[in-house]
Amino acid sequence: MPENRFPSALKRTAAAGTLLLAAASAAVITTTTDRDADQGPRTVDDVPCMRYLQPEHIYRAGGDTFATDPQGRPADALSKALRSTRGARTGCEGTVGNWAGSGDWNGGHLIAASFGGVGQRYNLVPMNGRQINQGLMKRIEDSARACLESHGSVSAYRVRLHYPDARSIIPDTITMTMTSSLSGTSRRLSFTLPNKAIPKDEVESRESAIDKEFEAAGCREVSAGRR
Repeated sequence: MPENRFPSALKRTAAAGTLLLAAASAAVITTTTDRDADQGPRTVDDVPCMRYLQPEHIYRAGGDTFATDPQGRPADALSKALRSTRGARTGCEGTVGNWAGSGDWNGGHLIAASFGGVGQRYNLVPMNGRQINQGLMKRIEDSARACLESHGSVSAYRVRLHYPDARSIIPDTITMTMTSSLSGTSRRLSFTLPNKAIPKDEVESRESAIDKEFEAAGCREVSAGRR
C-alpha cells in the first residue's frame, strides 16, 4: 500500500471528528422549567431546534428520556408510564416538518403532546402527515389513551427510529412498543410503521391490525369521534 494513503485517511478522519465536535458543542443544553398542563412545573432539557444534536446523548423532559444516535439524530424515546395530559408546543414542530421539503410532512412528536411530550428537537422528527403522524400513529396513541380511560395503565411506552443512511434526518421506520395493563392482565404491544405514503388498502389493513391488538388487550374500542 502506498505510504501517502495513511496521512490522507487520517486527515479525512480528523475532519469528520471536527464536524461532529462542532455539532455537539453547538447543541448547548440548558435545563428549564416547563409547565405541565395538569401536574405543574417539571424540568426539561432545552436544546436548539437544529438538525443534529449531541451524539449518543440522553436528554430528559420530566419523567421521559430521549436518546440520540451517533450522528446526533433522535433515535429512542421512553415514557415509563403514560398519562393523559397536554404538553406545550413550540415553533420547532414547524421547523422540523419543513426540513423534509415539499409534500405532506409534519414535525411529529415521538411522545405525543397529548401525553405531555415536549416540543424539543429530541422529541421531533419529520413524519409523513396524514397517513402516519395524523393517521396510524395517532390511532395507536388514541388506543393507548383508551386503555388509560378504561382505568388501566400503559407502561414502558417506547418509540424507536430507524434511518435509511448515516446522514438523513428523516427516519424510514417508526417502531412503537408498550405494555398495557387492565383488570389484572398485561399485554405487550408492538407496531412498526413506514414513514412514507402508503396505498389505501395497506392503511386499512394496518388500522385493523392496530384495533385488534388493543381489543385483545381489553381496551375499549376507540370511538369514531376520536379517530
